[in-house]
Amino acid sequence: MACCGQRRAQASVTGKAVEANRPPRSMPRVVLYEYTGTTRMTVIGPVSGLSYRFGQPGAKLQIDSRDASSMAGLPNLRRLP
Repeated sequence: MACCGQRRAQASVTGKAVEANRPPRSMPRVVLYEYTGTTRMTVIGPVSGLSYRFGQPGAKLQIDSRDASSMAGLPNLRRLP
């Protein structure tokens, strides 16, 4: 017959095994954009809510792919391959 201590140990091992079997969270894909304007520009991603700050002409930033379609319509931003 098992005592309480052994049951707790077994429960904690079981809990860890369940966590270990979870699939890893996938990282959002990113798309590279370059700022072609003459000053600086900040854009808020409409889907992710992230703030993208292009600090100078020629600045390149990785944009969450969920926000990429909205960025495509903005002047002075160019998608890079």
